Amino acid sequence: MVDDMTAGDELPHGTVLLHGQYIIQHKIGSGGFGITYLAKDSLDRDVTVKECFFSGHCTRNGTLVSMRPRESSRVMTKLIDQFVMEAQTLSSLDHPNVVKVHDVFRENDTAYMALEYLPGHDLLDAIEGTDLKFGQNEIFVITCKLVSAVHHIHQSNVLHGDISPDNIVMKDEYEPILIDFGSSRQGDPAAAVGHPGFSHVKDGYSPYESYIPDGRYGPSSDLYALAASIYHAVTGVAPVSSEARLLATVQSGTDPCASLAGRFSGYPSGFLESLDKAMNIRSADRFQTAEEWLGVLNSCLNYEDQEMKLLGKTIRIGSQARSEKAAVPPVLSNDSDITELAKPQKPKQTLKGNKMVIDLSGLKDIGGFISGCLVDVDSGLMMASETVGTFDIETAAAANVDVVRAKNKAMSLLGLNDSIEDILITLSTQLHLIRPLEKNASYFVYVALDRKTANLGMARAQVKKVEQGIKF
Repeated sequence: MVDDMTAGDELPHGTVLLHGQYIIQHKIGSGGFGITYLAKDSLDRDVTVKECFFSGHCTRNGTLVSMRPRESSRVMTKLIDQFVMEAQTLSSLDHPNVVKVHDVFRENDTAYMALEYLPGHDLLDAIEGTDLKFGQNEIFVITCKLVSAVHHIHQSNVLHGDISPDNIVMKDEYEPILIDFGSSRQGDPAAAVGHPGFSHVKDGYSPYESYIPDGRYGPSSDLYALAASIYHAVTGVAPVSSEARLLATVQSGTDPCASLAGRFSGYPSGFLESLDKAMNIRSADRFQTAEEWLGVLNSCLNYEDQEMKLLGKTIRIGSQARSEKAAVPPVLSNDSDITELAKPQKPKQTLKGNKMVIDLSGLKDIGGFISGCLVDVDSGLMMASETVGTFDIETAAAANVDVVRAKNKAMSLLGLNDSIEDILITLSTQLHLIRPLEKNASYFVYVALDRKTANLGMARAQVKKVEQGIKF
C-alpha cells in the first residue's frame, strides 16, 4: 500500500486495492458522491474504479477515509451502504447499453466498485465538442438504444434517477452507455414513490417532480430526463428547466421550451413528437413506460412487412407503407437479433460472378475478422464469401440487404444525391460493417468483426482496399 498521499483528496498513482487486484493509475473525475479512477486489474487490463468519497463530508488520512469531525460516523456508514447498494443494483443489470460492474468491496474504511472502462466522451462532450457530430439517423438510433436500456432497467425494478448527457458515455462512435446509478433505487417502478434518495437535481434534465419534496418519481420521470438529454442533442441547446417551464406556463400560458415537432427536418416521422411527449411537464401526459415509447419508435421506421427487436421480444411493423421522410436501419440489441429480421429473398447459393473478378481473401487480414461476403442488392444473392468460423453468413447477408435497401429508399425520399460510404451496426460482441461499392452501388461488401479485437479505422481501410480489387 502506498503511504504518502498527494495534496488532493484522490488516491495517488500506484495505490494497491483488494490485495493487488487493482492498481490505481490516475483520477478520471470526481463529483459529490465519489472519485473515479483509471486502474489496472491483475491481468493488466484497464478498469474504472469508483471510490465512495463524498466531497465536503469526507477526509482522508493516508488511504483511510472518514467523516469530517462535524459529521456523524453513522452518516458514513449509511453512505457506504448506499454505495454498495448501487453496485449491487448495477450487477443485476445485463444490457449492452448499461455500464457493467465487475466487483464491489470494502476497504480503507470506505467502499469501491470496479466497472468496465469506457474511454469515450460523454454525450454532453460530444454535443458541445467538435470531434463527434450526430446526424438525424444517429440520434434516432442512439435514442432507441437508450430507451431500450431504460426499459431493461425498469423491468429489473430499478429507477435510474439521474439520466443526463454527462451520464451517457459514447462508446465506439455511436454506441451510448448509461452510467452513474448513484441516485438509483430498487422497487416496483410501476408505483411512483417519494424520492428522498433522488437528491441530485440537474436543471434542464430533471422532471418537475424532482424539485418537490417527496415528489412522486416514477418511470415517466426517467423518460423525461432521457428525452431532455436527446433534446439537447437535437437542438444543440440544453432545455429550459422543468421548474422554470411550469412557472412560465402558469403565469403566461406559454411553455418556454419550444416543441421539437415541425422545427427540424430529416428525422423519421413521429420521432420528434415522441420526444415532446416524453418531455411533457405533467407526468400523466408523458409515456408511462419505456415499452410504450419503444412502440412509437418502432412505428417511426419505414420498414414494410418486417420484424425487429428492441425489447428482447419481436415487435411487428405494420405492412402498410408510411410516408415518413427518412428511415434508419433496425436497432439490434444482441447477436441473435439479426436473425429476427424478416428475410428478403434468401440467397440460394454462393456464386462467382461470370463477368466480375472477385477476390475477398484480403478481408481475412482484418483484425477480429469473423466473416465477409459480396452481395447483390437487387437479387439478394451472395456472390462470394470468406469466413473463419461457423458464422451464418447467408442469414446475416440476407438481413443486411434490407438495411441497404432502406438506406437507399430514405435518401431517395429525401431527394439526396449523396452516396453511402458505409453502414455500421454495433452488436453486443460484434461489429457489422456494410459498404456499398463505389463503382456499382448495386453490390455491397459485408463484414462481421469481433468487437473487442477489431480496429474500426483499419477495418474500413482494408474493406475499401478489397473493394477496389473487385473488377467489373
